[in-house]
Amino acid sequence: MQYIYRHTIGNYTSLNNAFAQDKKLKYGTIGILTVILMNKIDWVVYPEEIARRLDISRTTVDRHLKILEQAGYMVAIKRSLGKGKGSEVHRFFSDIPFSQSHIEQLKAQVRELS
Repeated sequence: MQYIYRHTIGNYTSLNNAFAQDKKLKYGTIGILTVILMNKIDWVVYPEEIARRLDISRTTVDRHLKILEQAGYMVAIKRSLGKGKGSEVHRFFSDIPFSQSHIEQLKAQVRELS
């Protein structure tokens, strides 16, 4: 007989199983997305911080973020800060793939920041 015990009181994260069961994602990619999704919803994702937390290289994190973007679990939107002022990247993550309409909404939100 086998049982699975879950302690769901305090320090608990509820996530959709879609990304954990997605065959397009590698185990490392699933792990990185899990680390990201465990944070508060307004947490700004810094790849260097993910690498430090998981004791892996920044290059490895970047490779997995690219996989997440290709599979639809991450959307990166670049926003110009004005002529000669550079740009910034806004990254959005989800435990299910983003729909095209949701991506358009995110782009509009980022444009409104100007």
